[in-house]
Amino acid sequence: MNNFNKMNRRALIKHTAAMTGAASISTAMIERALAADSNIKRVIFWYVPEGCAQQAFWPANTGNLNINMDASVNGKNTKSNNGSIRNYIDASQAGFCLQPLKAHQGDISLYSGFKNQGVSGITEPHKTVVASALTGSKPNEGSIDQILGKRMQGSSPIASIYSAMWGHHVHNKGANDDYMSPVRTIGGGTTGSSNWNPMDTYKVVFGNNGIPAPSGGDGVVPYGNEHAQLDMLKAMEARLEQVKCVGGLAARDKYETLLASYKQLETQTAALLQKAEEEAKNNGPDVRFDIPNGWNNTAGSRTDLSKYWNKAANFERLVDISINTTVAAMALDRTRVSMMQFSGSGTDIGPVAKDHYRVFDRTDGSGKGIPGLEPGAVNDHFLGHDPNQVRRRNQARVYRWYYGKLAQLIDKLKATPDGSGSLFDSTLVVTCSEFSMYNHRSHDMPYIVAGGLGGTVNTGQYLDCRQNGNFRDAADFFLGISRALGVNLDHFGNSRNPFTGLLT
Repeated sequence: MNNFNKMNRRALIKHTAAMTGAASISTAMIERALAADSNIKRVIFWYVPEGCAQQAFWPANTGNLNINMDASVNGKNTKSNNGSIRNYIDASQAGFCLQPLKAHQGDISLYSGFKNQGVSGITEPHKTVVASALTGSKPNEGSIDQILGKRMQGSSPIASIYSAMWGHHVHNKGANDDYMSPVRTIGGGTTGSSNWNPMDTYKVVFGNNGIPAPSGGDGVVPYGNEHAQLDMLKAMEARLEQVKCVGGLAARDKYETLLASYKQLETQTAALLQKAEEEAKNNGPDVRFDIPNGWNNTAGSRTDLSKYWNKAANFERLVDISINTTVAAMALDRTRVSMMQFSGSGTDIGPVAKDHYRVFDRTDGSGKGIPGLEPGAVNDHFLGHDPNQVRRRNQARVYRWYYGKLAQLIDKLKATPDGSGSLFDSTLVVTCSEFSMYNHRSHDMPYIVAGGLGGTVNTGQYLDCRQNGNFRDAADFFLGISRALGVNLDHFGNSRNPFTGLLT
């Protein structure tokens, strides 16, 4: 059949599943093979509240990106005003927060000069920026991760995933809190984990049985179900041979045509399985990771301090689960869009200790908390106010730790095979926040883009993106991200003017 000859591998698999009545004919490795064959793109949004420590974040100079490994935090020039960061750079601090990304500076680009415009009619400083940070000031149209998820989903079972954690300790209203959880309203209402627990997201993506082993792992017969379905095709072919002579000449011709399609489908399916098995044997990634005993049980209240997700000691372990879940979900093509939120800004009335940055157990076993923190509270909201030099130094150290975790994500993407390259080759990682800096400022939003998508996105640069000294709408930036991913939205939020400076 002519149409059959035009089928790509993904269409073939879907067609085969439909013909055999199977819900899916793909295991983890077949999903990977199909994803790689289709040249798909992926995007991860990395959301940390309260913006950044501006003078310890942005490099001293625009142009080619050069992260200064000699920078340190000294507490000087702790300004918070409506002028651009370019007007008050402190070269001795510039780039301190980015130092963990030094090995990746050729893979990333930074863009200042954008402003979170807020939402008309909302005057409370947290709510207006939270409502607009990922919606381009149009919360009723949904957030960028939801919009792109629906456009990029393809045959992935989940349009987008949202892994939120540790926000309940500052406001205690759960993931739907319009005070600190980025607004995401497509389909009505916000979405997210009621416990701010990444294990909820893990279970949505992989179920209670967890991530499947690579084909052939742990003594499992490679593609046993798929071979059974291939046998079913052969049986159907034999049945057609038996009945094609029963119904007369016209019926015979129809059965001959159908039989030819089944034979071709059978041949191509067998070839696909053989290729997928070889691929699994040669370079199939094992993206499973350890889950602590009992953590698959996510039932309980966010205010129950006996639960593991409310224990400050588990903070970094939960961060790592969020990172690993996103990488595994994309490697197995369960989704192509992920938004990870770490902590939340807001008032400090939640049930969890306010100093988790100081007391969490480091997952490398080297001790507790973020190194070098000075005395005083170190929760996000406390650090988001006041030019006090100790707060400013501590906030810079907190953000530097987060960019170390971002480097960890990039390393994992690079280490995960995908097609002829790595998962990083097909993935953009975009940092974002609701504020830009302390004291409720929302200009010079801290945007980093990691990944070049095969040369379509610029890397290794830092641009001041203001136009004639004026800040650009942050919605322009996200509309530009959509274009980089090949999604031609006619608008995003308030913007019809995509930022093209990130495109080669």
